[in-house]
Amino acid sequence: MARETIKKIKATDLKPGMYITDFNQDWQDPGSHDNNPRAFQGPQRVTTEAEIQAILSSGIKEIYIDVAKGEEAEGTPLKDVEQALAEQLQELGDDEELALKGASPIPFEEELSGAAEVKSHARRIVGDVLADARLGKQVTLEPVQDAVLGMAESMFRNPDAILSLSLIKKRDEYTFMHSVNVGVFLMSFCRAMEMPEETIIKVGVGGMLHDIGKMKTPENVLNKAGKLTDEEFLLMKQHVTFSREILEQTHGISEISIFVAGQHHERFDGTGYPNGLKGDAIDEFGQMAAIVDVYDAITSDRVYHKGNPPHVALKRMLDWSKNHFNPQLYQRFVQCVGIYPIGTLVRLENDLVGIVIRSNAESLLHPVIKVIIDAKAGKKLKPKEINLMDYSGNATKGFRIVRTEPNDKWKVDPAQFMPKPEVFQ
Repeated sequence: MARETIKKIKATDLKPGMYITDFNQDWQDPGSHDNNPRAFQGPQRVTTEAEIQAILSSGIKEIYIDVAKGEEAEGTPLKDVEQALAEQLQELGDDEELALKGASPIPFEEELSGAAEVKSHARRIVGDVLADARLGKQVTLEPVQDAVLGMAESMFRNPDAILSLSLIKKRDEYTFMHSVNVGVFLMSFCRAMEMPEETIIKVGVGGMLHDIGKMKTPENVLNKAGKLTDEEFLLMKQHVTFSREILEQTHGISEISIFVAGQHHERFDGTGYPNGLKGDAIDEFGQMAAIVDVYDAITSDRVYHKGNPPHVALKRMLDWSKNHFNPQLYQRFVQCVGIYPIGTLVRLENDLVGIVIRSNAESLLHPVIKVIIDAKAGKKLKPKEINLMDYSGNATKGFRIVRTEPNDKWKVDPAQFMPKPEVFQ
C-alpha cells in the first residue's frame, strides 16, 4: 500500500468509487468484531449508496481512503495524521502530572523472575478455569483471587517487571495470555489512578475472567481466521453476555469484576455491544477494560493479523479515543504503559537505535533503553543499557528520543533483547 496516497476523510464525505483502506475503528481485530459493517472486511472499493448507508449506520465516523486506487477527495494525508498523533503523544509525555512519582522499591532485575513465576501461575489458573467453564462447571473464585494477588504484589514491587512479560506471547495460547495480560494491564492502570489495593484486586479478577463467556462460543467460530458470516458474528458478540451471566452466578464475585467482564466491548460513543451504552452510562471500570482489551488485542499476533508494535497501538488508539474511549482515561492509560511502552524501538538524536526495556517514574520521555544499532553507520552494536534520565539535562546532547522506528526496517524482534527471566515456560 502506497502510504503517500492515503487520506483520512469524514465518513459522511464517502462517495461511490472511493477505495477504503481502513475504517479507523478497533473492530478490525477479528477478535473483537465491533460493529463491523458486514459487507466490508479488508480494503476495497465502495460502489453503491446502500453500502455507504450501511457504513454510516454502523457508527463509523472517519475513514481512510487510497486516492490512487479510487476517487479523489478532500482529506488529511496519512503522514499529517500520524505526525499530529505523534505530537499529541509527545505533549502527554511532557505533562508532569502524568508521571508516576517515586522509584519502585525493588529493582527491575531482582523482580523479573518473581514476576514471571506469578504470571506463569496465573496463566495455568486461567487455563483451568476456562476449561472448566467450557465443561459447564461452576467457577471457583479463590484460585483466581490468589493468582491476582500474587501479580498485584509483584506489580507493587516493580510494575515494569510484570508488564515487560506482556511481550512474551504465544499465538496458540492467545485466549489464556490475553486474559492474564488484560488483568495485569488493568491492575497497572488502577495503580496509575491511585486506587486502593482492594479495588485493584477486584479489577484484576475481572480482567482475568473477562472473556470466560467465549467458552460458550463454538470453537469453529472462536478460532475462525477468515470472514465471519452474519450468524457467526452474532454468536461471537454473545460472549460478553455469557461472561456477565457466568460471573453473576459465581459465589463471592464483586460487582467491579462483573462490570469489567460485562462492558469491555462497550464504546464511549455508544457504538459498542452488547447494550450500546454511551459515555458515563458505562461504568468507569468498563471504560478502562475497553481500553486495555483493545491495547493487548492489537499488539498480539493472531492467525489473521500481525500485532502492532506498542507505540503504533498507542497512536491508533489515540486516534480512536475521540470516539471509542473516554479521552481522559486513555491519557491515564498512557501513564501506566509510557509514551514509549516497553518493547518500543526508538531513535536518538545521535542516530543510535535502542529498545525500551523499562520506564522511568520521573519522566515518560526518558525511559531506559538497550542500544543495539548505529543507524548512521548502518551496523548492529553490542547491546548496551542506557538510562536516558542520565542525559535529560542540557549539558549532554544527542540522547533525546527523536522518533520511533519500525521493527521490520531493522529486522528486530524486541522480545529477544528483553531481560530474560529464569522461569516462564
